[in-house]
Amino acid sequence: MLFKEVLTQAWDSLVAHRFRAGLTMLGIAWGILTVTSLMAYGNGFQRALFFGFSNAFSNGVAVIYGGQTSLQAGGERAGKRVYLKEADIEPLKQLGLVKYISPEIFETLPLTFGNRATSAGVRGVAPDYGVMRSEIPREGRFINAEDVERRRRVAFVGTEVARNLFGNSPGVGQTIRIRGLSFEVVGVLADKAQLSSYFWPDKRSVFIPYSVTEQLFHQDYLDTIVVQTIDPQFHDKAMTQVRGLLAERHRFDPRDERALSVNDSAEIREAVGGMATGLKIVLVFIGTLTLMIGGVGVMNIMLVSVTERTREIGVRKALGARRRHILLQFLLEALVITGAGGIAGILLTLAVVNLAGRRPFLAQLIGDPTGGTDIHLILTPDVVIATTAILMVTGILSGLWPAIRAARLDPIEALRYE
Repeated sequence: MLFKEVLTQAWDSLVAHRFRAGLTMLGIAWGILTVTSLMAYGNGFQRALFFGFSNAFSNGVAVIYGGQTSLQAGGERAGKRVYLKEADIEPLKQLGLVKYISPEIFETLPLTFGNRATSAGVRGVAPDYGVMRSEIPREGRFINAEDVERRRRVAFVGTEVARNLFGNSPGVGQTIRIRGLSFEVVGVLADKAQLSSYFWPDKRSVFIPYSVTEQLFHQDYLDTIVVQTIDPQFHDKAMTQVRGLLAERHRFDPRDERALSVNDSAEIREAVGGMATGLKIVLVFIGTLTLMIGGVGVMNIMLVSVTERTREIGVRKALGARRRHILLQFLLEALVITGAGGIAGILLTLAVVNLAGRRPFLAQLIGDPTGGTDIHLILTPDVVIATTAILMVTGILSGLWPAIRAARLDPIEALRYE
């Protein structure tokens, strides 16, 4: 009952000075709007980056290149070139932590269709490659195991290649020529946002079965081996197994970092996540400073309120109110102001998020028609929780000193105050 009475008194005091309290709430609402909007922007920034990189590499994918040894091992001198071979694929498949694997041979070649010509990155790969690199067809299909086994001259073409060769006509079923050899188009890549690639972007590439590359490419080694582990949590262990097996087969020290180069999706995601987290920390810091300015406004208003109500405080103390009652009343007033301003700020943020829509970021730069790499403000529960925590701290800090000052007033001196 005592707490209810103190709360009622606090509310009555705010209603009596509603214009002043309303302006103070507006300052808090603006601070909350700033914090939540910046945090929502940071979430959208992170999502846009992850969207672009996830389209290039599924989680747990690594692209392995041959390198040059820097350590002596197995009687071999340092400086030996390491060439990955097709014969390495089957032993790597037997590793329990490898889920998908594909050889890859790459070369930039001219393509023709009728009287139209273009150039593209021609990649000789296995069917697993399409799963690992998110090669989703807009029409038709990706190359399959039967294409590889029967050495079919079939091709899965990128979006831009199909546009250059076929215009707006369907590509599936058409026959293109690569270095004078005919290939039937079995699929066309869907529009794909891609922030990271190696060699050529996928939309400017053509994918063919690796078993027919000997008819086009004159090399007896692989440019890369692409692998994906069974689970991201086993990724490091799996890559240690892969490196160990290749070291044994090619006679180099598995600790030799230069013997193999690895483009690792886990490292890319970690780097992107660190960059996005850093930006979010800066944005939260800026928003928190704005909210703290609103908190200073609450403190000033509460200090003015203490001065104006000095005689009232003296009367309350003379009638038996204790220090904790006075302290609680003024602290509750500050919390009500910040709480009401916070609710208004969250509602304003919801309106801003809905009105803001998509903000330009990377889609135009990388030719992403889906808009997935642009920034969409994302108001998540963790943003609301973090904002609420900041708001509670602001409310307590803003009201604590005025409440302590009111509680410490001497009742006799307070009654004499004019």
